[in-house]
Amino acid sequence: MTFFRMTGLSALMVSVAMLPAAAANAQSYPPSAYNGGTSGQSQTQIDGSAPVQGATTPQVSPQVRADTQRAMGYPLPPDFMTRATATVAELQARNIQPPSSHGASLSDTIRQIGQVPGLAPILQSHGFTPETFVMGMTTFGMTLAASNGQLPTGMPSPNPANVALFKAQPQQVSALMQAMGNPPH
Repeated sequence: MTFFRMTGLSALMVSVAMLPAAAANAQSYPPSAYNGGTSGQSQTQIDGSAPVQGATTPQVSPQVRADTQRAMGYPLPPDFMTRATATVAELQARNIQPPSSHGASLSDTIRQIGQVPGLAPILQSHGFTPETFVMGMTTFGMTLAASNGQLPTGMPSPNPANVALFKAQPQQVSALMQAMGNPPH
């Protein structure tokens, strides 16, 4: 299993992408108490990879569940990773640091990102709005986590079109990870 270190800009930009990780740290119930005694299979399997063994479905707030479903269903445009890589590089070059969105809802994160001085024009120059950038980065992070079996059991599956995009553009996935300070392992 691959784990990524989240530092600097990437930690700030995709902390919402780690909603399932926060959910995994929430109080969990044994499978017998939570899902009728069945040992839940991960809904996040990709390419037939084995689900995380021993993981239980975490108790999550309705907001986290809604944000997770929203992000997992969000369709990434075919050129997302190329534009996002250029955007992240420009933000780093200009030393623009978005506010920490740890624990914030997607809507709050989008609002906060939109208020960072100088950020909106950079996003716009790369074809993003605060909403499309936050949603795209969140979806990217969650799809990546699902691809590596890092989501807890019971989390929604990623959008199949996004999984296909990852498979079709592995160099762009790696380039965006590198731009975020998370080289592939």
